[in-house]
Amino acid sequence: MNNKTTSDQDSFSVGEFTISTSRNSIAKADDEVSITPKMLAVLTELAKHQGETLSKEHLILAVWGTIHTSDMVLSRAISDLRKVFGDSAKKQIYIKTMIKQGYRLIQPVSWQQEFDGSQLVSQPEETAKPDISATRNNKGIFNILAFTAVALMVLVFGYWFLAGNATHLVNENDLESNLTYITANNDNEYYLRFSRDGTYLAYTFSSDEQPGSKIRLRSLIDNTLTTLDTLPNNLTKSKYPTFDVAPTFSPDGNEVAYKHLTKEGCYIHIFNLSNAQTRELSECPFSKTDSLDWSPDGENLIITVFNYIEKIEGLALINLKSGKIKALSAPEHSASGYLWSRFSPNASTIALVYVQPNSNLWTISLLDIKSGKLTPLLELGNEVSQVVWNESGDSLYYLLTNSNDAGIWKINLSTKFNQLIAKNNAISLDFDHVTKQFAYVESEESFSIWQSTLNKDGDVISQPMLKELPQTNYPSLSKNNKQLAFISTTSGIDSLWLRDLIEKNSALIFQGNNKEKLSEPRWSPDGNKVLVSALSKGASRIIQFDLELGSSSQIQSENNIKMGKWSHDGSMMYWYEEVDQQWHVIEKNLTNNQIRILMSEAIFRFEILDSHNLHYQKIGTIKVHSRLLANANSTTSKDKLLLPLENYYSWDAHLNTIYYSSTSKEKKLQMLFKMDLSTGLSESLYPIDAMMTASGRNLSVSNDGSTAYYTRLDKYKTDIVLMKQKGKY
Repeated sequence: MNNKTTSDQDSFSVGEFTISTSRNSIAKADDEVSITPKMLAVLTELAKHQGETLSKEHLILAVWGTIHTSDMVLSRAISDLRKVFGDSAKKQIYIKTMIKQGYRLIQPVSWQQEFDGSQLVSQPEETAKPDISATRNNKGIFNILAFTAVALMVLVFGYWFLAGNATHLVNENDLESNLTYITANNDNEYYLRFSRDGTYLAYTFSSDEQPGSKIRLRSLIDNTLTTLDTLPNNLTKSKYPTFDVAPTFSPDGNEVAYKHLTKEGCYIHIFNLSNAQTRELSECPFSKTDSLDWSPDGENLIITVFNYIEKIEGLALINLKSGKIKALSAPEHSASGYLWSRFSPNASTIALVYVQPNSNLWTISLLDIKSGKLTPLLELGNEVSQVVWNESGDSLYYLLTNSNDAGIWKINLSTKFNQLIAKNNAISLDFDHVTKQFAYVESEESFSIWQSTLNKDGDVISQPMLKELPQTNYPSLSKNNKQLAFISTTSGIDSLWLRDLIEKNSALIFQGNNKEKLSEPRWSPDGNKVLVSALSKGASRIIQFDLELGSSSQIQSENNIKMGKWSHDGSMMYWYEEVDQQWHVIEKNLTNNQIRILMSEAIFRFEILDSHNLHYQKIGTIKVHSRLLANANSTTSKDKLLLPLENYYSWDAHLNTIYYSSTSKEKKLQMLFKMDLSTGLSESLYPIDAMMTASGRNLSVSNDGSTAYYTRLDKYKTDIVLMKQKGKY
């Protein structure tokens, strides 16, 4: 890659064309065409990354300086450049469109200093020199041999280092695939599985026409569809929506097991393909992840189960004959969960994925069924969604999501060598051992930050403030209600933005690296400073931005810290810190610098409003508790349940009030509610449609409750894709 900077006033050539940056022109032979500065900036950015695929978001941010610009301006610049190069949408010789990824400059780039007259300096006459051509040739041969030897050493050492440290290795030549789109409708598909012989795809689907979700079987032979909606004879259809999820085929391919969720509970159902009858196997325990897998020997189902006491997501086996449930070893981490589990081809091992929220780690592990030993295989700072085995059982395929490296990856179990198979935005994955092809659910989504305001007449005005962002969360309103801080993610990279609510413009404050997640922007009481947490693999830090001085600094600590915030009067600072592998809520007096521990719990959110009460939400729960802080040695007996949330709806704490979103039983709408902390009474205010969230905060409300800002998913679409690699995998 050419690391030219935008300050370099160089001309460069692309294929047969020469680009002059000082004249804003493109020339070929004697023909010179003037181009706009934006066209030049787009072409220069592509040239600096020749051969690489740059996302639309990357180019828009680099050229226009903001992500809040329509991609139509970029499309127009690309179209105009193609006209100059003689390209078209079908004939892409210079600029290639990478479908759903971005653009790539194909032709080679050569940089040269522009001619400015300074090269016209007379040189002294060349004096006679001895003939050193033979010596130069000998040295050249020696240099070539030496370089070759060093290069071989580097390659050998590099392979050993990469294999031993499980570093991602990308080979662009291996990313070409044959893709076949199976669905093209408005349904949402997820939990995708192949039958054992590769003739069927089973998946969960939902639609806007009817509530709930069902299992659908699609024949890959004749494309016929079968919907599994037959209930056992002893069960009647409930008036409440039911959710059928996580299908998995029996080894002989004659049956499909899935989870059937109703208002009464969760049940394992078995559908027989021969007679189209459904039977109930057993009740399934509550879990955070609806994964299910059938063992290759046909004897057991593997399912997830949540432990309320330890707040750990574990695994259990359900016997297909008796329906009895046997718990297996769970991860040892006190704040683990969200497991996806798959049996190995020989049924001796279970591959699983779980997250360690406090350490920001997603872990792929192997569980030996006989001994119960759990062995971590790979720890990543990026989110891993699902893991599947290859046909020989010596490698695993897994999905990376919400990352610049998003796509299908492969890890060899013995060498730990990682390889990127395909870049995509998949949310569900399976691999067919018979046809040697992948199936995945490709997702497309966009978010907006909405504003709902209650005017003097009592009318609610709701409208999008920032539209169609690739991903955004953590809107945080300043104390004077004039600015909104938020995190926006483009191409897997998080950025901290400030939105001026008066001038209606946005400013980029900070951009994390591609291995770092930003969270929890918090305002100082005077509105002059912002704290943000930067989370990476096994590490976390807090950065402070002084908006008046235009400077930034890092909160000093030898430990991992996050969730920084100020007290309402600015005299105290609080954060969440790891000390000796245990996490604590820390208080620092900014006057005398005294520090004390307020709480030692596994939590993913806390708020301290009046210096006497700490409100918190434990990892794995949807309940807000309160703890009295009058005594530094407060015990759990002084804790009380403050607010039982529903479906992970968000909340925003103020000095005497908590605002939260939930569904109104009377109006059947998602509403903004207000809880008075002095009385514990709640009242509904007005409709909003805030994102449900288990960890991120997607709601921020003004002090008087008249205005709410919230993240909303405005667009979501999925398609099922079959993928056959052209190369080896």
